[in-house]
Parts: sequence; structure tokens; C-alpha cells
Amino acid sequence: MKVLIIFTSSELGGAERSLTKMAKAAADSTPGIEYFLGTLDGVGPWCEWAEAIGMSPFVFGKRQGRHGRFGLSAVLGATRFVRENKVDIIYILGFRSSVFFRLLRGFMPGVKVVQGIRWNPNSFSKLDVWFRRVERYAHRVTDGYITNSIAANNTLQQLGVPADKLVTAYNGLDAIPSASELAPASSPLVITVANLNYRKGYEPYLFAISKVVEAIPIAKFVFLGRDDLGGVIQSRIDSMNLGSSVTYAGFQKDVSPYLRSASLMVLPSLYGEGCPTSVMEAMSYGVPVVAYAIDGVPELVESGKEGLLVEQVGDIDALANAITAILQSPDLRNELSKAARSKAEVCFSIANCCQSHEQFWNRIIYRTAQLAAYNGK
Repeated sequence: MKVLIIFTSSELGGAERSLTKMAKAAADSTPGIEYFLGTLDGVGPWCEWAEAIGMSPFVFGKRQGRHGRFGLSAVLGATRFVRENKVDIIYILGFRSSVFFRLLRGFMPGVKVVQGIRWNPNSFSKLDVWFRRVERYAHRVTDGYITNSIAANNTLQQLGVPADKLVTAYNGLDAIPSASELAPASSPLVITVANLNYRKGYEPYLFAISKVVEAIPIAKFVFLGRDDLGGVIQSRIDSMNLGSSVTYAGFQKDVSPYLRSASLMVLPSLYGEGCPTSVMEAMSYGVPVVAYAIDGVPELVESGKEGLLVEQVGDIDALANAITAILQSPDLRNELSKAARSKAEVCFSIANCCQSHEQFWNRIIYRTAQLAAYNGK
């Protein structure tokens, strides 16, 4: 069985990391499945990172200004690749690109088209509104959907997508840090691993930080991620006089040095999360998590056990109080840390991720074989 995983962007985000690692792990654990990896974007950080870990990504397009844009030539190039390499399943990450491939599926006879849903499309953003409008009908020409949260799975079922076309496969970690790799948090350092954009909630988060700093002046905050806002957050840090407390460290290919020294991880996203890889990675290092209880986050973090979740999105006081409570109580922090690491070891393995995908591929192929046999009677 041959599967092409195709990303719309060549930036290095959670989806790119987790699914590339899954494909690499599957090469050793599931020899019956051959994975190809490709992008509709031009060469980018993901390509370099994938090559560094031993994978060979295919680049079907050229960078069209900012990342994530693609031309028809890229889609046609990927379609030609599918035909020439006799690919059985094309697994598409990106709503816009999935629309094109479904329109062109007539040029890929026998190929199964699967859309990966890495967020919960239930907000009032333009993307989510259009997604829901399209998928109410497009699911009829889609062979399957893989979500990385039950929350997203439920949203799709509400749109009328049949349950047998859906599976939830959580992201997987290829390795859990050994105890010797974990350094005890010696100072109140709080990290956030997320690209800087409005959905991730950085601006309101700064107001929560200002409240935390009032209570704990020595607390330090580090933001890690690509800047999609053109310096807006950095300017806000300066205007709020938080420069001595908050550092923007930019995009980092390897965030493990920050995780080793962090007391806490905060994900201030306001909507649109699926199964955040950054949360899972933090938990694997024994770093408790504070976040809003949105989308798939409560599926990873049980409030009061592996971290603290704030029920009301945008409740700055509650967010600040949760952060302060953990930083001021070493006993609470240690208790949450142990539970977080334990859960990551048991629940977030790359093997589980591989198995969930493999079972779904087999289900799709078997369902088609059954239908063909039925029609042949």
C-alpha cells in the first residue's frame, strides 16, 4: 500500500512534525505501507528538517509569496506523481488544497482521497465557515477524514459526515525523554510554543502576564514560534513595559532546551486547536500545562491533574491565577509534572499514531473491495 502525505505549506509546524515522524516510524514498524511526503509549497524549513531526520520530501510547487500559497501547477504535479507512482491513498493536510484534489480525483482513478483535520473547525472564522459549508456536501466525494481530536470528529459528524468515514488519531511522540534528560525547574520560567498569530491569543495573554509579574516579579516568559504578525506582539511587549519579563525567541527547530528548563507551558489559544503537539511534548518533559479548555485540549490535559484549564475563553484573571498558582506552589507543580509525564509515556506514543492510521487505511481499502464485490454480483 502506498500513501502520499501532502502538506500545503513547507513551514515546520505541529502537523508537519508529527506526521513526518509517523511516516519515518512506519518505515520500520509497518513494512506493508510505503509513505511518500510532499508539499505544494516551495522549499522551506520542513523540507530541511525532514531531510535531517532521514526522510526524502517531494516539492511540487514554488513559494508564492508567503508560505501556504500554491498554484495549480503544484496540484497537477502532485496528481502526476500519484499516477506515476501508483499511489493508493492521498492524505491531504489543508482544506483549500483538499478541495482541488477532490475536484481532480477523476484524473486519479482508484485513488482514495483522505483529508486530515488538524483543528476543530467550529469557530466563526472565515475558514471554518467555508469549511462547514463545503464539507456538508463534499464528504460524498471524500473517502475518509482523520482528525486529531474527538472534538473535531464530533464537529464533522454534525455536518453529516458518516461515522465510518471518520477516525481520530492523536499525534504521537517518537521518543519520551529519559529521566536523566530532565532538569528540575530552578526558576519560574514559562514558555509558549506556538506561532504568533491572533488565533493563538498572544495579545490578551500579555495582560495575564502583567498580572503574574505583579505577583511574581522574577517570573520570566519566553515565546517560541514563527512571527505571522509582523512584529505586533514585540511592539505590544514594549508598550506594556514587559521587556524585562517577556522574550520572543523566534522559531526554533528544536525546543527541547527550553522544555528542559521550563516550570510551566502556557497555550493561550482562543480557538482552532486540535491535538497540540507542543502540549504533548511539554508533558513528556514533565512540564505542566495551562490553557483554555477548548477543542481537543481537554482530551490531553485533565484540569487539576496534568495542568490547569480555564473554562471561559478570554478570562484573563483566571488565566493569570492558574499560572500564579503553579509558580507559587512547588508541591503543586511537582504533582502536576509527574502526572503529565506519566500520561505522555502511556498515551502519546508514535506507535499508537502509526497503528491508528494503518487500521484506517486498511478499512478504506477493505470497504472499497467489499463494494466492488457487491456490485459484481
